[in-house]
Amino acid sequence: MAFLKEPEPPKGFRDLFDKLPQFKQVLNMPTKRLRGAPCQQKIIQGDDVDLNKIPIMTCWPEDAAPLITWGVDGNPRAAQRAAEPGNLSPAADRQKQTDYALAVSSRRRAGFPGVVRGASGRTLPGFSVALGADPATILGAVTPVPDTLSEYAFAGLLRGTKTEVVKCVSNDLEVPASAEIVLEGYIEAGEMAPEGPYGDHTGYYNEVDSFPVFTVTHITQREDAIYHSTYTGRPPDEPAVLGVALNEVFVPILQKQFPEIVDFYLPPEGCSYRLAVVTMKKQYAGHAKRVMMGVWSFLRQFYVHQVRDCLR
Repeated sequence: MAFLKEPEPPKGFRDLFDKLPQFKQVLNMPTKRLRGAPCQQKIIQGDDVDLNKIPIMTCWPEDAAPLITWGVDGNPRAAQRAAEPGNLSPAADRQKQTDYALAVSSRRRAGFPGVVRGASGRTLPGFSVALGADPATILGAVTPVPDTLSEYAFAGLLRGTKTEVVKCVSNDLEVPASAEIVLEGYIEAGEMAPEGPYGDHTGYYNEVDSFPVFTVTHITQREDAIYHSTYTGRPPDEPAVLGVALNEVFVPILQKQFPEIVDFYLPPEGCSYRLAVVTMKKQYAGHAKRVMMGVWSFLRQFYVHQVRDCLR
């Protein structure tokens, strides 16, 4: 990815052949659309929709309700900026399961934090959550890639093959074809519900807040679907392991822009995304501040701690 961000033209035939494998990685960035996928082998709709039939975990004793922790939601963020129709940006967010039903049917509802908060003022007629996607798609969903790059494209680079997607049965969104279970439905403007408290990745319970409600109208799944989940809590946990993987992803990208950077580390003690430790070769006064501002331009959610190379 670092090479593709600022590719250098080949200097001759030998250099061309040496760089050919890197240029070929571009072919893995577009998604591969399938007509059907195993995640649609079984379709549940109408009165048969019931989230209680999915073994959703209650992670911590004081959690308000069962919690979906590895849901990859396909949201229309990228559709507003992408030239390619249907190009979506998946994101990994948690969803709270609720037990009450709407008056017209037994459709179940889930509270959505994070990425859907901005949708609270408008109706999303189509919204989907994929459970049990492949590791590259999940890692792409949690990586703060540039706004101009689809997470599906980033997952294709990580995997070395195109990300396979399939159109949902009830809306025009595309979800990872590798998923085990897909929840399809909509988000109604102004329909909010309290979310929390839940055991958070900081090791403490978060506060109760209001978030949009996701109404599930369809559930598609494999015949022998496996429910994929994890828990969020004080490190070490699975998000901390993902942070270790992200270290290897970010180093070459940052070094491409700032060659003076020696190493980059997301410590579990910083919840793997709130603190970044950067080792660099300082050459002049203000150099560390320049690099710090540059790192924030890539990864704006971190506190940045600069360490000189001689102190390694």
